[in-house]
Amino acid sequence: MTVRFERCGTVGLITLAKPDRHNALATDLVADLLATLDRPDARQASALVIAGDGPSFCAGADIGDLLGAGWMTPTPLGPTPMDLFERLDGHPRPTIAAVHGRALGGGFELTLCCDLVVAAADAVFALPELGLGVVPNTGLARLAQIAGPRHALDLILTRRHIGAEEAAALGLVSRVVPPGGAVDGAVELARAITDGAPPGAISTVKRAVRRAAPLDWPAVRAMLAELPAGEWAEGLGAFGDRRRPDYSEFWRTSDA
Repeated sequence: MTVRFERCGTVGLITLAKPDRHNALATDLVADLLATLDRPDARQASALVIAGDGPSFCAGADIGDLLGAGWMTPTPLGPTPMDLFERLDGHPRPTIAAVHGRALGGGFELTLCCDLVVAAADAVFALPELGLGVVPNTGLARLAQIAGPRHALDLILTRRHIGAEEAAALGLVSRVVPPGGAVDGAVELARAITDGAPPGAISTVKRAVRRAAPLDWPAVRAMLAELPAGEWAEGLGAFGDRRRPDYSEFWRTSDA
């Protein structure tokens, strides 16, 4: 299994466990995480904390699976990060991301689909997808909802890295804790939420907040079909070849 589950009292702790790959969202990890969210003991937990093993929280989607598993096509082979984000977005329990190290691309989007985020002071967030000819589908909508359209455009278009304090100032992080304290801080926050409050009321609050700022998942998925295949093929191919992508042809011929 690429995901570990354990109980911390009433709180469920889910740990991404592919540290050698910086917990990249490969097909196996996505499938295991979806299965873990559906486990009876996970659904019966009062809240869920999602953390990462090793030096990073999650370094993004697995580039090989973007092509090899067909994630960039309308008919992917197996579950995709989008399936994971949608399931997490609609989970009835409070979900808290415990972030340390790098939360890049799909890893950043994973935090955006959690209800709250506790970040260690050494955490770094970025959405580098545009440089690969890919757009951060979930990030486009959820990031704009949380941080506002201009901050969202800044982070997506420049692809710059931000630290935990700036992420907190933008509303993307709920608590900043000392390095090494993200999991303990997230579990403590989960207990503060659920101790003395009933599950039905908490779930109702979640649904009400989500309804106030809904995410149109079919529209988000449809954005994939709008991406020029030549651009993402060049971007992802260049990444695999360890070279700088050459988008000059697309700039000459594009009227977008």
